Amino acid sequence: MIIRWQGGHGTVARGLKKELEKRGHEVHVASKEHIHSIREWIKINGSGFDIIYTFDWSMALRIYPLFNKKHYCLFHGHNPTQPGRFLQTLIGKLMGKKLFVVGDTLKKRFPKSNLVYNGVDFETFKDLKKERKHLGWIDRDYDLVSYEDVVKLGKELKLPTLVVKNIPYKDMNEFYNRCQAFVSMPPVCTGFNLCWLEAKAAGVKKIIGNENGIGNKLDNLKLKDFTWKNNVDKLLEIWK
Repeated sequence: MIIRWQGGHGTVARGLKKELEKRGHEVHVASKEHIHSIREWIKINGSGFDIIYTFDWSMALRIYPLFNKKHYCLFHGHNPTQPGRFLQTLIGKLMGKKLFVVGDTLKKRFPKSNLVYNGVDFETFKDLKKERKHLGWIDRDYDLVSYEDVVKLGKELKLPTLVVKNIPYKDMNEFYNRCQAFVSMPPVCTGFNLCWLEAKAAGVKKIIGNENGIGNKLDNLKLKDFTWKNNVDKLLEIWK
């Protein structure tokens, strides 16, 4: 269940759907935009599904009493404020071993959960062998670094800054391929921060981040550890 296809949850849903279908599974995606009717949609269609996999507590909460044996949930990050944090904790405890999380800090918070790192789509994100001469930054409202900070960092690295906002997903690889360095400073509520992996897969030489999400793995980031194949392998192992 996703908010939208482009970026964030949409990227995860896209990656999972592609890998599951590659293995012969039929996947139906219902969007969170239809939140008021999602419970009815599940009631009507849910009996025909082997697995119902919701994203985050808000979706899980709406269908938790329904089809409980086949319902699993994935947490992408920490809800930073009340009452969301309380409800996320409640759903996490109710789901128990049927909860999946994308990062180490979430695993510590929900010890019964299953840790499944997000993957990167290597068909979409790849090195195009172009000239790289920029410091790239995606201007997101929640990023902890400001435009002024990025410009200052670019001057220190002797690289002009390349800033994008609301860039279409299909154009992301081209953006990364213009960057020699890429900076992203996600907030503490972040569970993963997939853009680091995308930039790395696209051939960016220098990734600049913080300790949030999978930031503690940036120094020794090995892309072979973060694939949708690995993710789906674990999902299917548990679902069977």
